[in-house]
Amino acid sequence: MGPFAPLTGSITTDPSLEQRRPLAVKIGNGDPKDRPQAGLAAADIVYEVLVEAGFTRFIAVFHSEIPTRIGPVRSARSSDFDILTDLATPYLATSGANSTVLREMRQAARDGTLIDIGALRMGAPYGRDRSRPSPHNLYFHYENLGGGDPDSLPGGLPDTPPVPLFDYGSPNPPGLPDAAGVTVAYRTLYGGEVSHVWDNHLGGWVRIQDGTLHTTETASGVGEIAPANVVVLSMPYGTSAADRRSPQAQSYGQGDALVLTAGSVHEAVWERTEDRVGFRFSDTAGNPLSLSSGSTWVLLGNTSRRWPLAEVTVLTPSDVTGLLADARAAADAEVSAAGRS
Repeated sequence: MGPFAPLTGSITTDPSLEQRRPLAVKIGNGDPKDRPQAGLAAADIVYEVLVEAGFTRFIAVFHSEIPTRIGPVRSARSSDFDILTDLATPYLATSGANSTVLREMRQAARDGTLIDIGALRMGAPYGRDRSRPSPHNLYFHYENLGGGDPDSLPGGLPDTPPVPLFDYGSPNPPGLPDAAGVTVAYRTLYGGEVSHVWDNHLGGWVRIQDGTLHTTETASGVGEIAPANVVVLSMPYGTSAADRRSPQAQSYGQGDALVLTAGSVHEAVWERTEDRVGFRFSDTAGNPLSLSSGSTWVLLGNTSRRWPLAEVTVLTPSDVTGLLADARAAADAEVSAAGRS
């Protein structure tokens, strides 16, 4: 048996993985013009974080595989830096930030939390897709980082490789009966609704956003997003020093969670402390919960009344059947209409 990729728990045959620095990319999601995004299916971990007006934005973390095109790349937020402390000084690719967040980013770089490879610092890895409207058309191309020379990558080889952020592969106690997915909704202002529903054929939790199948560009075309694991964290958000309209996730501490893995939904408690890397999960009886090997999406749902509240609903198998059938039918109809135009 070969070594394991630290951020997925999957067996890897890539001998260079320990010498590869994780790549975190801020990716837009709040506007339909952001979708379909590029590269999300290859991400080891995706954090979905509340930003302004009920929109969400992604921090997509790539390590075991880095696709050729990732985006659309958008700006950083104050929530990002605490989240990135778990990743052994990753690269951070962004389109920029306001002046206060830029100061926070510079401090995070000085602290060794990240290496800033944003578009405000370097142009070579970035390009505009003129078929899409700005600002939803900036894409990151990893092969152009360091001028395409692996020996010239910013920061050089990592001092230490990343370590697992979750426990993988151990047996779990039974999950909730009659549960096959979850919906997280922000219903105020411009907020939307996202569901992750189990598909046994794909072996993953298919993502549906605002009733539409959430797809992403892959090397073989456009495909469904269906991570092996989904974790919904209930956590407070404070107010960012960068903007009174901007929420900031309080990602250290503990709170309620739902852990979706191996076709089961578990009511859980999450915990994250500054003296230990990553999140730990246990069920309501105190039993530890483990994830399946593969990609993990972490949805940081807000519980603070200062901001739009995350409404979390567990879905039954009958809910899931109808939701998934409607979303796939709508996607097929859209493809057919595009072919006729």
